Amino acid sequence: MKTKERFRLMRYESYHSGRSLMLMGHFFTGGILLGYTVETILKAGLLEVLSKEKIEKQMENKKGTLFSHDVAQILNECRKNGIFKEIKVSKDFLEFINNNYQRYPSQQEKVFKKMSEKKITIARSISHTYYYDSLIVQLDNCLFDFTSDHSVSVLYFAYRTLETRYAQDLLRQNAFALELFSKFAEIVKKHTVSLRSDLKQNIIQDLSKGPIYYWGRKSAAKSIIFEISRISKQYKASKYRFQKWSRDS
Repeated sequence: MKTKERFRLMRYESYHSGRSLMLMGHFFTGGILLGYTVETILKAGLLEVLSKEKIEKQMENKKGTLFSHDVAQILNECRKNGIFKEIKVSKDFLEFINNNYQRYPSQQEKVFKKMSEKKITIARSISHTYYYDSLIVQLDNCLFDFTSDHSVSVLYFAYRTLETRYAQDLLRQNAFALELFSKFAEIVKKHTVSLRSDLKQNIIQDLSKGPIYYWGRKSAAKSIIFEISRISKQYKASKYRFQKWSRDS
């Protein structure tokens, strides 16, 4: 298996697991896994644009952006080098990701102190999953368009393996991914040409069920379409803002 595919499988697993945990209310572990997903997509993009010399220098010195866990810093470096410029995400959400990416009690205590000084609430909820979806889907789609390489894309892999529980979990209530259903369905169909006829037929059959089927809740089609539209408008990563609190309130 190629290196790009191995890292894509790692991102796929962390995104699937993080999403599932967040939707169950396990925000601590879910936040770490989704933070890892964001970090690794950004670094996959950075590896596409950095020169071989810069990569080798960072690997040799074991320092630099490739060794950072600060998603805001990594995104900034990506943009400087010509990738992910079109990604729309607020500074608050990048900070939110970093805050929830802290694994150790000492790190969490620093975050709590910093946010308390700013009078910002440290709130997490199931709906935060959708903000992560917004950013991760943007990044994955952008990386795919930039490279034209399906081996780097989590979304492509999900649409290619719709018969699996993993793919179905990834798309369940994922408005931002389902909005790209038609795009990735067409791309996947093009890549089935060389497959055995039975495999090709199964993939096309799964794709023919459409985005409403993979939403995951048994509701009327109109209700699901409305919900996809509502989430994709309300929970864009660019719209995320911290909530302030006051001791007097």
